[in-house]
Amino acid sequence: MRARFVQTSNVRRFLGGVDAVEHRGAPEACLMLVTGDAGHGKSKTGQWYGASENAVFLRTKAATTPHWMMRDLVAELGGTQPGNTTERLFGQALTILAKEPRPIVVDEIEHTLRDITVLETLRDLTDMVEVPLILLGREYVAGKLKLQPQLWSRISSVIEFQPATLDDVRLCANELIDIDLAEDAVAAIHKAADGRIREVIKALAVVERAGRRLGRPMTAADLAALPLCHDAPVFRRRAA
Repeated sequence: MRARFVQTSNVRRFLGGVDAVEHRGAPEACLMLVTGDAGHGKSKTGQWYGASENAVFLRTKAATTPHWMMRDLVAELGGTQPGNTTERLFGQALTILAKEPRPIVVDEIEHTLRDITVLETLRDLTDMVEVPLILLGREYVAGKLKLQPQLWSRISSVIEFQPATLDDVRLCANELIDIDLAEDAVAAIHKAADGRIREVIKALAVVERAGRRLGRPMTAADLAALPLCHDAPVFRRRAA
């Protein structure tokens, strides 16, 4: 498979949300929220955006605290000799970002809902340097954040990642693999992946390996015995 990031419909929505934050009216409304079910491509999109735009990409853990988050942030910003208190770490991050503003992307923010001060600390920081703060989380986090007006009022854009479309699957096939697929094969992959772009990519890798031996476009019938997705049933051809 080609090592390429595909700009699916969700990615295009993501970029539209970033544009809305960059052209926000209130300077402090610098937050963007991206929600969606597991496997819909939030993390990969955040990582791609981070690499392409020199943004800081952070992933929270189940036990993340404000100190842990600030320590990770300072490390990603290239800070040397990180402070031993949250206050000192905050000051280091503030100094670095004031000199070189960079967007901050935080993945799996559902872990921070147990201790909202993690997000509030990041909000305080981005309020002061006015850099975009992009939050990625599961589909239910929007409802939780609405209960925190000090955060919710600063969100300029909410983007919900949707299940991958048939067009998304076709686009991924065209850009990632070196074999041709018939339209019914594209539809079969779309059905097997159940809207999860992560599973689409896995399925395309399986299909490409099998298809190189055929020398012609693969059809749905050719996919009948292939394990397209990890937890999807194998499609069997009905007996005549």
